[in-house]
Amino acid sequence: MTAFGELRIVASQDIGQLGSKEGDAVIYNWKWYYNVCRLLLWLVLILLLVFVKANRDPRAWLILIPLLIVNLFWSIFTRLVVPGSANTAMFSMIFHSYVIGIAALWLLGHKIGNRNRFVTFLLAAAIMAVAGLTGAISYSMADFSEQTVAVLMLLAVLAFTILLGFVLTGWRCRNRYSSVRFMLWLAFWLMLACVASMLAFYPIMLAIYQASIPIFTILLQLSIVGLVFGLCAYVIILPYMILAFRSSFFRRRFYGCFRLPAMAKPSTDPSDIETAKQNLS
Repeated sequence: MTAFGELRIVASQDIGQLGSKEGDAVIYNWKWYYNVCRLLLWLVLILLLVFVKANRDPRAWLILIPLLIVNLFWSIFTRLVVPGSANTAMFSMIFHSYVIGIAALWLLGHKIGNRNRFVTFLLAAAIMAVAGLTGAISYSMADFSEQTVAVLMLLAVLAFTILLGFVLTGWRCRNRYSSVRFMLWLAFWLMLACVASMLAFYPIMLAIYQASIPIFTILLQLSIVGLVFGLCAYVIILPYMILAFRSSFFRRRFYGCFRLPAMAKPSTDPSDIETAKQNLS
């Protein structure tokens, strides 16, 4: 995002005693506006905050708090764990599409909530799909190569996993609800759904790359990768859930989406009543 100016590019390969390890340097003038496309995901978020009438409330901007928290941890993770990795851009696209998609779900919760549960699920899936495609365009991965298709499929698996985790958690908390109980069940279903999703995802990837891997190795990888992705998904969504539990603005949207009978209906404060009257008038 901050790279611009003259970039000196040198191709290198260790070929032992056969010749030079480095080729001639190539100078390329990289313009600052080449990076603007990377901001497309954030532009979608700003549009939701500015142009959606129900979000023209200072409390709607609280959604930036969990976004900043998870992005801070992601920045630390990429610098310490995978610095300079060739897959950093791919995982960054998945991460940012995922977190912006979750933020969009909260910002559009009043639109997709209070409907048939299946319709709510489909609308939520559509929002996550739009976030994924926007992320692919933002990271210049809209060429539909094998890698792009694999990344989009992985993102779709993660999106389906979290939505399925929410559905199953809501089902388990219909008669007995508390925020702690909800989060514990969400952790369980996310882990289980991730492992199950990987069971369906891995054979497809093996077919695409035409890999031959022993079945025991596949099952071991499924368990490990599924649990890791489930844990990561839970950690990422945790700040958003805290916001939903603590903010009356987002708690009403949480209630509208899940409509848990055991959950007390959030009270409406005077400012919301006045807003409702203005909308009716």
